[in-house]
Amino acid sequence: MKTVLIAAAIVVFLVYGFVLYCCVKVGKESDEQYSRMKEGKEQKDGRSKVCKG
Repeated sequence: MKTVLIAAAIVVFLVYGFVLYCCVKVGKESDEQYSRMKEGKEQKDGRSKVCKG
């Protein structure tokens, strides 16, 4: 029984770590995309546009 609890705790820890890693990765990617769009370097179709000032 003790071994099962230890194994379950390890699995829960690994799953928790993986979920946190995925959240941080997705958050970083969306933050970078938002920054590019805010700077006006990206249109809806993904092509760059030249800023005319």
